[in-house]
Amino acid sequence: MKLNLVYLFPYKFTEYSFYKFEISKLSKDKNINPIIHDLSEILGNEKLNSTWRTKIEKRTSKFHTIKQWLKTFDKLKRKKTVIFNFVPSHNLSGFIINYFVKISKLPIIKYSPVGPYSQPSKKDLRFYIKRLKEHKFNFKLYFFWIKFYFFQFLINRINSGKVFCFSNKNIHKNTQNFSISEVEFNTYDYSNALSYKKEKKKLKKYIIYLDNGAPYFAGDAHLKNDPFIQKDLKKQYNDLNYFLDKLEKYFNAKVIVIPHPKYKSPNKKKIKSLNPFFNKRIVNNDYDALAKLSSNCLFFVNKFSTAMSYAIFFNKPIINIYSSQYFHPREEFESIFHQAKLIGNKPIDICNFNKQIIVQNLKVRPSKYKFYKYNFLTVKNKSVESKENYKLIKRLAHKEFI
Repeated sequence: MKLNLVYLFPYKFTEYSFYKFEISKLSKDKNINPIIHDLSEILGNEKLNSTWRTKIEKRTSKFHTIKQWLKTFDKLKRKKTVIFNFVPSHNLSGFIINYFVKISKLPIIKYSPVGPYSQPSKKDLRFYIKRLKEHKFNFKLYFFWIKFYFFQFLINRINSGKVFCFSNKNIHKNTQNFSISEVEFNTYDYSNALSYKKEKKKLKKYIIYLDNGAPYFAGDAHLKNDPFIQKDLKKQYNDLNYFLDKLEKYFNAKVIVIPHPKYKSPNKKKIKSLNPFFNKRIVNNDYDALAKLSSNCLFFVNKFSTAMSYAIFFNKPIINIYSSQYFHPREEFESIFHQAKLIGNKPIDICNFNKQIIVQNLKVRPSKYKFYKYNFLTVKNKSVESKENYKLIKRLAHKEFI
């Protein structure tokens, strides 16, 4: 009997998601049957779901109500099934789904990567007062976090079957929960990059700009009921494009824009970019664009993006950018400076720069890159860091479930 590996996904499961999670490669194993449950209509709101502009994957099961999903889930419980659970308990619907998954006692896989996110050194009274002022008493946002912690508290008190925690860090080393097994795992960007590691091509002159979507797209603002502010868009993108134009002139190389995975054009031939401010630039919407292009680029440019892991993987210089002329959300601003610090750089102000400032930041510091790699991308274990994630999943499946 085949093993049903059921991916419970809280957001729109796009064609990019299908590529990222290596579903096609995993499907080639005759003993494993990957099944995708797209739960975005149950867990998301209309505004949040509308932010996904990348083409939706057809090879998924979509559900509109919890009752509809439970009927399908009840059938799967009677078969050989493992749940790959991405669903957070941030609202009542998420809590209910996790409740039924836990009481089913089916084996659960959790993907818990540790990323390069900035953390406040001290959460004292001043910290919380500052946050209240920043969010201008946005009670919808406060309610989101109250619900999140409340349902998380409840779900953590319900026993489940065996849990396999996939992570690049041993995040449960201090717990006494013997139902949790740590499984060394790579981040998916690292895993996707592995498949192109051995390819050798002639060096081409181009620069990669990692677009995080903001400020043209809302990002995750609609998830937390955070206000989505589009202000002075034309000026912001004029400044950004001026900076990118200067890079092309300084280094005699074209800039290739890689859109955020949520905003890749579904019709690549007719539309270069879903963001009209990039219509005059070279834009690559391929799902594997970063895996294919990173090894031969001159360097990377980005504000803040976990996709800079490709630059780390292929040992490419990275420039983190910001603008002193317009407002950055606190989380973004702190992340830009934190990520730059991790690799030994200082962010560049796109409204105040010259070639010398840029060249000074185009350095690969091996010790910094090594630290980043083994803290945020993979583990120091040749049997893990040299293998794509679908192979690690197959190894676990054949050892534990098949």
